[in-house]
Amino acid sequence: MAFRDKYIRLVHTMDLFKGLDPDDLIKIMSMGLTEAVHKGTTIFKKGSLGTKMYVILEGKIKIVDEDKVLATLGKGDMFGEMGLLSPDVRSATAIAEESSSFFVLTAETFQQLFTKRIAIRLLLNIVGKLSQRLRKANDLLAQRQGNG
Repeated sequence: MAFRDKYIRLVHTMDLFKGLDPDDLIKIMSMGLTEAVHKGTTIFKKGSLGTKMYVILEGKIKIVDEDKVLATLGKGDMFGEMGLLSPDVRSATAIAEESSSFFVLTAETFQQLFTKRIAIRLLLNIVGKLSQRLRKANDLLAQRQGNG
């Protein structure tokens, strides 16, 4: 499979890249970094400054707070996106549940290098994912309050 074809497949499978054309995706991938970690590696800790977001290319990641698993994420999922939008301390810890690789975008790259059209599309995709997560958290909270 050609290099370009792999990127085209990413557009269709990863929430962050929905609505982007292949040329835009190639630009984005050329500006980001790729990182790989072994099983058990802490990617970031709760309370650390967040300025990067990650898209899982391979593997699984646990998002934890204290001893509670908040989410288990896999290929195509993004995490750490709040750090990209608003540099602040991380609200949870991310740990590799298995050996994993990521596409990483820094806040600096996001702010300085993307065209407005690409940045707006990425932001809409991130906000859409955050809205889904908030809706799910609200539903869980309502269920707990209804059972309490």
